[in-house]
Amino acid sequence: MNVYDCANDLAKALKESHELKKLKEAKVELKKDPKSEELVNDFIKLYYEIGFAKYQNQEVDKEKEEKMQKLSSLLSLNMAATEYVNAFMRFQMMMGDVNKAIEDVVKEAVGE
Repeated sequence: MNVYDCANDLAKALKESHELKKLKEAKVELKKDPKSEELVNDFIKLYYEIGFAKYQNQEVDKEKEEKMQKLSSLLSLNMAATEYVNAFMRFQMMMGDVNKAIEDVVKEAVGE
């Protein structure tokens, strides 16, 4: 088994995945409304900021948490934004699982 062939097969599988197809479809719809797109971008940026702070065991700023709640409420009222965020999260989850599988092999190889 050639690792490079497997990597290319993985790339092809990712391109053909249901998750990526849904994400691309949702992005097309989201692009039709710049305000919705801005809302989603703000939400995702804040989502990563809060997640990174938690990952580093830092206390999350109350203002950021409140802003995240407000953005979540606004997102729930916007079908295109909600569909994009859901598709984005599903895609991110899939990519996290793929990365975890690779990371486990690397950890085993280096003895961690």
